[in-house]
Amino acid sequence: MHVGYASCIVAGSGLRTVHPGDIVYNGGTVPSCEQVNLSISHRFEAAPGRPITVRLAVINLLDENYPLHSMTGIGVFANHYGPRRSAFLGVTKEF
Repeated sequence: MHVGYASCIVAGSGLRTVHPGDIVYNGGTVPSCEQVNLSISHRFEAAPGRPITVRLAVINLLDENYPLHSMTGIGVFANHYGPRRSAFLGVTKEF
């Protein structure tokens, strides 16, 4: 029996931006951000045929809402935000 756990914290200092009233282009940054990811997996050795691995991953566990960059860049016409809380289930079957 094999059970695996993984956790990850992704941190960013914030991309450059222009705040209202700034004279210098790219003189400011968007707020810094932290994102917590967590995953767990289990390998079933006794599955029919070959082993099966089942994995559950949760992205942005704390559901932080943070901007990646503002619409102040060249060719950028909308704000972009980090992913909301998401859960992914994966199944791997060995051949």
